[in-house]
Amino acid sequence: MDSQTRKALVRKRAAVKTRMTHIKKYVDSLPETVDMHDVNVRLQLLEKTWEEYNTVQDQLEYNDDHETQQRSLDTEAVTETYCELRARIDRIISEDRQARDVSLAESETPGATHENGNSLTPKIKLPTIEIPKFRGQITEFRHFYDTFSSLIINNQALGDVKNFTICCLCN
Repeated sequence: MDSQTRKALVRKRAAVKTRMTHIKKYVDSLPETVDMHDVNVRLQLLEKTWEEYNTVQDQLEYNDDHETQQRSLDTEAVTETYCELRARIDRIISEDRQARDVSLAESETPGATHENGNSLTPKIKLPTIEIPKFRGQITEFRHFYDTFSSLIINNQALGDVKNFTICCLCN
């Protein structure tokens, strides 16, 4: 390999390593809340930078026997930086997905929340309440109606057809 080509490849490798350093600085300075679109763009840039580094490094190693040991140490350092960055970005993306999944599950689960954000949904197993049967006794009607209203009529998860079907089963 002529010296001009070698110098050009060395400069290109340095530029690629500089881009990787910029990505590392970005990841190191991430705040608690991050723009996930920006993180994904940095991941794509990291992947492109890694591929470009490997291409340049392969050309240098294939065509030049100078400073082989130094290049080997350099390659190890860059590989370590890439792997660390890739793992950290993957972790950030994974944590964001988990947080969104939890948030989605909480929004789909009806239940009150305390002002501190904790769920007021009881954590104990409550006994099963049977749907009462109305046997025609006027003295039992108020108890039947109150229980039936609480369990069935006011239950928004049940549709009109289910409400009617359950009502028919109660006599």
